[in-house]
Parts: sequence; structure tokens; C-alpha cells
Amino acid sequence: MLGINALEVNYQHLRALRGVSLKVEKSDLTALIGSNGSGKTTLLNAVSGLVPRSSGTITWEGRDITNLMPDAICRLGIVQVPEGRKLFPKMTVQENLEMGAYLPEARAKSVQTIRRVFDLFPRLAERRNQASGLLSGGEQQMLALGRSLMSCPRLLMLDEPSLGLAPIVASEIFRIVSDLNRDGLTVLLVSQEVLYTLSISKYAYLLESGKITLAGPAAALVEDPRVKSSYLGI
Repeated sequence: MLGINALEVNYQHLRALRGVSLKVEKSDLTALIGSNGSGKTTLLNAVSGLVPRSSGTITWEGRDITNLMPDAICRLGIVQVPEGRKLFPKMTVQENLEMGAYLPEARAKSVQTIRRVFDLFPRLAERRNQASGLLSGGEQQMLALGRSLMSCPRLLMLDEPSLGLAPIVASEIFRIVSDLNRDGLTVLLVSQEVLYTLSISKYAYLLESGKITLAGPAAALVEDPRVKSSYLGI
């Protein structure tokens, strides 16, 4: 579905991504793990067309999308939920959700989609008329995730969805992401919460200093000595 081959991204004299290759299969939940500063967000931004790619290719269902603009990539159904949520704090929950249905196809389905979002996140339904800036951190993350679903994504790319959340709230977010994947949504999940992430993923990649250093079934990475010592504290 999504293919990345020998991708390089440079920021002036810094090589942020160094020949990264990975793939995300349809209906899979694929994890990208690694420490802060390893290049995970840069990779998502490159797929979304938000940063220039120095070399390499990005393909979607066999089509080269390396040089497409961000709006064209969104129209393909590739949707990124950025780290930090990026909500409109003075707008209500309902208004933030409606902002997610900006494409004509998504707008046509917005009534049904918003019902589904409220079914997934009952707390958002209770706070639909409340300004998003007054929500808790966990509720804001639910809203960011819900807003992304309003665009009817075919590939959902999540960047650190549990960042800054209490463990019990983080586990709820991961459970919802897992449920969405079980319903057929393809997910690329970026996270430093390695154990949570690998527990719900089918396949995983370890990104270190801009390079993929380990790849395989998520269950195998959990047992890998390097992952255990560096990321699980075992």
C-alpha cells in the first residue's frame, strides 16, 4: 500500500533520514519506534509532503507520490495526526471535528462519520459544545484522532498519540487505535511507548539516527535483546 525506498531528508547540513526503506501493508498496523530525535516525525512529514525529500521514492498503491503536494496526498486518503494535536482551542469540539471533513467526499459523509466518532469517544459527545482548549490532555488527543477520522482516511499516520498522557489514558488511546485497525483501517503508528506500541502492531521498524536498524514482526522485536535493553529497560 505505502512504500518508502531509500528515502533521504536533509535539513541544511543535517541528514535527518538516511536511506530509509519500509512498507505498510493494507489493513496492517505497522509501528515505527525509536528515541526522540531519531527521525520518526520527519519520516511522517516526508510522506505527507511537508518536508522536501533529498532522494529516494515514496509510493502509494504502486504510484510514485514523492513529489506530490500535501493537499494532493490528503486527497489520496493519507492522513497524519501530528504530535501536539494542533487543535483550534477557541472552537468547540463539534467545530473542530467538522474542520476534519474538508474534502468534498468526506463532507458528504460527515453526518454519519461524526456519529461514528461520538460512538468511539463518548466523552467528546458529552463535550461537543465545549471549547477544545478547555479539554483535558486525553480528551484533546481523542479529538485530534476523531478529527482525522472525519476525513475518511485510508492510511492513518499517528505521531506520538500518547505523549504527555497519564498511563491509563494512554492505554485507552492505544486500545482505540487497535480497534480502528481491527475494523480495517491501515495505521502507521509512531511512538516512544515501545511496549504498548509493539503489543498492538503486526510489523515494526526501529529507527535510530535516521536509519532503520531493525525490522520484523512486532512480537519478534519485543524479544530482541537490543530493544529490551535500550527501550524496555529489561
